[in-house]
Amino acid sequence: MTTSAAKTFDFDDLKRAIEDSDADTLVQFYADDAKMIIVDRNRPPSSPMTLSGKEAIAAFWRDVCSRNMTHRVGREVVGADRAAFVEECAYPDGCHVMSSMTLDLRVGRIAKHLTVQAWDEVSCATERAS
Repeated sequence: MTTSAAKTFDFDDLKRAIEDSDADTLVQFYADDAKMIIVDRNRPPSSPMTLSGKEAIAAFWRDVCSRNMTHRVGREVVGADRAAFVEECAYPDGCHVMSSMTLDLRVGRIAKHLTVQAWDEVSCATERAS
């Protein structure tokens, strides 16, 4: 299983899709039964945002990719069944978001996606933290 994941998961394609805000391509990286967990100031570890299934994750990515902001991916570590990286985002008004992401891979697809993110407290509107 890990050999198959190593051959079919292409981190460079994932990075390009994130940086290009390409929601349609991003969704193709996920298994149908994938789970996404997001932890931040408004969704603490005891009550994180949890999205189950490819359709829920697709709606999340469509929302994020529709926003007027830039995305930069770096500090990646990629293995046969896991990948981790940092995404740095910036809105035109100067608000910055930094996310640390860990992906558990199964047969070349993302089975579990964990994000821990922090927003600029001073310059960002609280309602934008989603």
